[in-house]
Amino acid sequence: MYDYGNQNIGHIEFEVSNVIFIFEKLDFQNPPTYNSILHSAEYRKILIYFDMLYLLSGLALLALGLFTRYYSTKTEELANKASGDAAGLAALAFIIIGGAIFIVSFFGCCGAIRESHCMITMYAMFLLAFFLLEVATGVFLYVNRGQVESITRKSLTTVFDDYSNKSESHAFVDEIQHDFSCCGVDGPNYWTENNAAAIPHSCCRDDGGQGTTCSKAQAWQDGCLQKSIDLVKNTSGMLFKIIMGIAGGELVGIVFALCLASSIRNEERRQGYA
Repeated sequence: MYDYGNQNIGHIEFEVSNVIFIFEKLDFQNPPTYNSILHSAEYRKILIYFDMLYLLSGLALLALGLFTRYYSTKTEELANKASGDAAGLAALAFIIIGGAIFIVSFFGCCGAIRESHCMITMYAMFLLAFFLLEVATGVFLYVNRGQVESITRKSLTTVFDDYSNKSESHAFVDEIQHDFSCCGVDGPNYWTENNAAAIPHSCCRDDGGQGTTCSKAQAWQDGCLQKSIDLVKNTSGMLFKIIMGIAGGELVGIVFALCLASSIRNEERRQGYA
């Protein structure tokens, strides 16, 4: 009779010997590593280069904000007044964002040089927060781009209506008509339709004339409202592109920061086996 019990015992002994053989081949002092596309040193180098560019972009935004805030040209100042201080708020946003980017990029650069998993992870979280904030800001600007015209129209019309009552409005209107080569809110008819005594001399195409008034034939035919709106829209469009460009760069930085953090963590685990 065939002995099935001895067969089962022999089978179990064979399996146990295979398991023992496999465990003998495993090297727990030097666990196997998995090759990735880039090594830790390469991630570190790329992240440092990115941080330097990011730091420079922060300085550029900071400088742009300070320049716009304190050294604006007369045209920019007029557009700012016409848009209800929108340019001033944008300049302040540039200053805050640029300063924050400079600090965070410096923090990330230190983390990459020291190969600190904690610092690099925090750096990636800061970048993610900036990325979400900038995308939200960009979407807000795009969705509300139609309000630029209504805000500018309201601010500009108020100033033009006060032309005869306030010396400050008088000076502003003369400057914007002269520098923008325009007349009235929507053309020279604005002055005659609003019971003005005459068309102001600042509407004249020829500065060589005498007096404080201008004839309709000599006046600029374009209104100041549309020119102000175009300038504010162009500025808003430039701001939108800058924000989206920075956000795209931050997304790349987040990926490389997380890759480096993961690589450092894996290296720390391998050293823990030693």
